[in-house]
Amino acid sequence: MKKIVIIDDEIKLREALVELFSFIGYEIFEAQDGIEGLEKIALHQPDLILCDVMMPRLDGYGFLKIHLTSKQSSIPVILLTAKTEETDELIGKQLGAKEYIKKPFSFQELKKIVEKYI
Repeated sequence: MKKIVIIDDEIKLREALVELFSFIGYEIFEAQDGIEGLEKIALHQPDLILCDVMMPRLDGYGFLKIHLTSKQSSIPVILLTAKTEETDELIGKQLGAKEYIKKPFSFQELKKIVEKYI
């Protein structure tokens, strides 16, 4: 079973993603910020990471900077964000994100992108 870590401080969105991806056969682990996300990734060794950009304690960009220097740096990261400026997307991709998905998005759109990397 493929594993995904979802890092997002927005509880309703995180719970919806957990439910939808679990339903289609993924094992899901949740984190509410980048610090907790790094811990879950080290513990569970997922196949993919979905990460919000704007979060307390450690945001998505800070998370990426640390993730890329970790033993798990080969695990692909897809950023999910309400930040819609092109410069924000450039920063995310320069930091190593595979994709930059702007909220709101459809589950079908996200599922298709996830399947590209898993």
